[in-house]
Amino acid sequence: MFRRAAASFFRISQRCGVHFRKVNTLERRRLLASFAGVQLGAATVVALTDKQLLKKPEWYQHAVLRLEKTLKQTSKYGYIQSEEILDEAYDVLLRVSDVENTEILWRLARVLVEKAELSKCEEEKQALLKEAEEYSTKALAHEGTKPSAGAHKWHAITLAKLAHYRKKDKRQEEIHEHLEKATKIDAADPYAWHLLGVSCFNMKRYKEAIEYFQKAEEVKPNFSPSNLYYLGAAQQKTRDKKAAIESFKKAMAVPAKTNADGRAKLDTKKALSSLKVKPEEYAPPEDIY
Repeated sequence: MFRRAAASFFRISQRCGVHFRKVNTLERRRLLASFAGVQLGAATVVALTDKQLLKKPEWYQHAVLRLEKTLKQTSKYGYIQSEEILDEAYDVLLRVSDVENTEILWRLARVLVEKAELSKCEEEKQALLKEAEEYSTKALAHEGTKPSAGAHKWHAITLAKLAHYRKKDKRQEEIHEHLEKATKIDAADPYAWHLLGVSCFNMKRYKEAIEYFQKAEEVKPNFSPSNLYYLGAAQQKTRDKKAAIESFKKAMAVPAKTNADGRAKLDTKKALSSLKVKPEEYAPPEDIY
């Protein structure tokens, strides 16, 4: 199933002007054989000491170090904006996807979702997201007794992104349930709390949304203009104008680091304008994304 999906993705990518190097069959077999017995987690990446690794063949050392680097990069809570990092991660993770390890599979889904976010080709976006859904679903199927916050979080994100293309299949409750699980498993992820708040906001449960946005700020203050914008929007929905303005002003004071942050700040400006707040009453810093 996944090889068929990959083949389809390569064809679409070429039509959209994107090219990926296909995985060498022999190298794939070597890697799969090497990592089949390795238990991978967010903290323990490869079950080898540096001394043990140096005794392995050079190709093996290189493969392990690439995988270790990729797992660390894709463990971060925030979003990845670098196409170079995403392309490298896709190449590395695809080589070991047949290991059927939850920690590898959800990261592969994550990379595909983030590549879709950066793509300007709608056909490619949908292909990437559909492939991501297959991997995120498989990640949850192999979760076992140790729950994975990343698997639930990125499955929810994948479904939410696909909802834009599936008008009759929003699956809001399913998305919400996975985000709840993600926050229970890892309460230190501000983005998961934020997404749970967005889920409540979309279902018009504004008081709950406010609680989750505030929880995200408690975990990591001012981590994203998007969270502060949504907090203000939810407060506005509950007719707390003073609190909404305060949250919107805070959102404008936080630099945008991603495309989503940039969009949130544009929405924040519109919201402040609708509330009769003059531009000189807030001084947005220079955005860096």
